[in-house]
Amino acid sequence: MSAGFWLGDVATPMRDDVALQADVWHHGEPRPAVVFRTPYGRRAITSDVLRPVDCLHGGFAAVCQDTRGRFGSEGDWEPIMWDQEALDAYDTVEWVARQEWCDGRVILAGTSYGGIVSFLGAAQRPPSLAGVAAAMVTSGSRDLRELGGAMRLEQVVSWLLYMAADWLRRRPEDADAETVATLHALLLDPEPALAALPLADGPLARLRGFPIDVPALLAGRVPTTPEWEPAAVEVPVFVTTGWFDVFASATIDTFRDAVRAHPELAHRLVVGPWAHTGPLPHHTGELNFGITASAAAATVPAQQLAFFADPAAVAPRHEVRYFLMGADQWHTADAWPPRATRSEVLHLGRAGALGPEPEAAGAVDSLVHDPLDPVPSRGGRVIHLGRSTPGPLDLSRQLERPDVLGYRTAELDEPLDVVGAVHADLTVSVSQPDADLVVRLVDVRPDGRVYPVAEGVARLSHVLGGPADGAPARVRVDLGYAAQRFGPGHRLGLLVTGSAFPHLDRNLSTGAPSSTSAEARTVAVDLHLAESTLSIDVHPQEGQR
Repeated sequence: MSAGFWLGDVATPMRDDVALQADVWHHGEPRPAVVFRTPYGRRAITSDVLRPVDCLHGGFAAVCQDTRGRFGSEGDWEPIMWDQEALDAYDTVEWVARQEWCDGRVILAGTSYGGIVSFLGAAQRPPSLAGVAAAMVTSGSRDLRELGGAMRLEQVVSWLLYMAADWLRRRPEDADAETVATLHALLLDPEPALAALPLADGPLARLRGFPIDVPALLAGRVPTTPEWEPAAVEVPVFVTTGWFDVFASATIDTFRDAVRAHPELAHRLVVGPWAHTGPLPHHTGELNFGITASAAAATVPAQQLAFFADPAAVAPRHEVRYFLMGADQWHTADAWPPRATRSEVLHLGRAGALGPEPEAAGAVDSLVHDPLDPVPSRGGRVIHLGRSTPGPLDLSRQLERPDVLGYRTAELDEPLDVVGAVHADLTVSVSQPDADLVVRLVDVRPDGRVYPVAEGVARLSHVLGGPADGAPARVRVDLGYAAQRFGPGHRLGLLVTGSAFPHLDRNLSTGAPSSTSAEARTVAVDLHLAESTLSIDVHPQEGQR
């Protein structure tokens, strides 16, 4: 690596004369530059996906910028300002391209919020943009489809508390003593804000002066995730996610959208056994996936920089590198799902069976769900900012609850690789105007441990377009994507219940939202087995193709 130069507290001017603060690392000669834009502090970028030091070692310049109104940057910060972020990203790209240490090629990079604003900026088509290196991203439409009308409550509340803490640091004069005390207490223990009914009347309502409409946010009236047009992103895309990332399936769809919109460009996707965190180690939850599973061992930063050094020279044009959990191996394909996959349908049956043959007509399983005693969210694709722990955590204790229905195949004689899409088509009738169907694909191990693989939710009032009327209704629950080997002696399992709290907001069963209502009703859910199935994409073993 050539000697690098560091420039601190660099003012990057926007079109409205607001200066956003940045730090710059460069080589003293023109090189392509990678731009990281973050609301969380430009000197706190530590994601294993890609860091400024990786860029410098890889021969790139790196620019880390505080977004508008955050930390060192001028301007007014608003919690939801996607249109402004898009313009600021465009202006930053073009400013960087004009600097003497940049050769005119700029890459927008970032994880989560930073990745989302990278795509928003790319969709503005800045002339100097050469690519997008984003991780763990989503859009409003994909979130709506994946959540089926529910809300990631713990994610929203945790993010709001993080933003409020920085607001308090920057503007202490705007907060009274009660607001300060409330915020400090919630940062130590967010449970009172998560458990409040109505949510909008809980302790979050006491954050006076905070520049966001908290009741509107909790009611879902504030669009927390933006949209961008995939066709407008006219540069190569390299996206990264993990199988336990809350945005795993959305990030995979971002790759698929890029390929559909611009198949003539090179695009890449990497999916490891990781969660929505900065460190991406080889162990997640209760499982160790082997030393090759970490982002460092998989050379994810180096792959991105090699790709963007000259995307036109990279072959093949499209590539997916995914970690097959259970086999604990990296695999490569030229599409997602891999082209060799085939769809299989399993049928729910009596006594918790899950198999190839449909159940006889009339068979029904039932659960009774009390919103005031919700099934706790545990492991899987949850956010880590609150008190939840993402990843593979044993769920066997949840099967002891009467409001959890479990189905499983016979023990497998041969390995079975589920690689691709997963969804459940369930026919249900309910005793109240509303209910949630929370569905998880699980790996049932020979020793009795049960680990999450994929998950989804459908809120009946949302998917049916109105209150349930008690008649049987067929509901599709999208569980997203997975890559899991179920080994010999293992079983595929499916769990069905009515909640996953506090990861998801509670459905009170009345049809009224928990943001403004405290009335909760117990709901009986009848699952009609003969009309209920699980669909999985299966990838053949070597020698079976």
